[in-house]
Amino acid sequence: MLFGGSMQRTKKNHGFTLIELMVTIAVMAIIATMAAPSFGNLISEQKLNRSVRELVLAINQAKSQAALMKTTVALCLNKTNSDDDFTKEECATATIPEYVATTGTPPIQVLTPEQKKEALRSRVISVQIDPGVIVESTSATKILFNDIGSVNSSETFSFCKSGKRKIVLVTMLGIITQTSGTC
Repeated sequence: MLFGGSMQRTKKNHGFTLIELMVTIAVMAIIATMAAPSFGNLISEQKLNRSVRELVLAINQAKSQAALMKTTVALCLNKTNSDDDFTKEECATATIPEYVATTGTPPIQVLTPEQKKEALRSRVISVQIDPGVIVESTSATKILFNDIGSVNSSETFSFCKSGKRKIVLVTMLGIITQTSGTC
C-alpha cells in the first residue's frame, strides 16, 4: 500500500478495436469515392490550361522573335483537328512562302538546304498540345508573324477537354485574349 490507500490497477488502452478500424476505413472509402470524380475533372482541366498556357507563351515568343530578327516567324500546333502529328517541316511548308519557293527554269529552290535547316530552327515554333486535348479550330492551327511582330489577320484557337473549352484569340497587333466555356 502506498500512501495509506488501496492501489487499484487501471487497464491502459494500447490500440484500436477491430470495429473502430473498420468504421474508419469505411468513412475513408466513402470520402475517396466522392472525391475521385472531382480529382479526375481537376486533372483534365489542368491539361487544358497547360496547353493554353503553352500556346500563349509560344505566341509571345514568336512575336518577339519576329520583331527581333526582322523576318517572319511561323507558329504551329503540334497537332490539328485532322493531323495528330503536325511537324515543324509541315508548318514551314504551310506558312513560310520562301521555304518552298522556286525560281527559274528549271526550278531552283530559293533557300538552300542549310538555309531551310536554319529556318526550321529559328523561324518555326511548334506548340505542344496535350494528346488528350481536342483542337476544335479548323483554320487556326498556325499563324505567321511578320517582321514587326504582328499578323495579317486575327486568329482564334479553340481547345476542348472533358466538356470545358478554352478559346485564345490573337488580334492583328498580336494582342492575346482568352475566354472559357463549355463544349
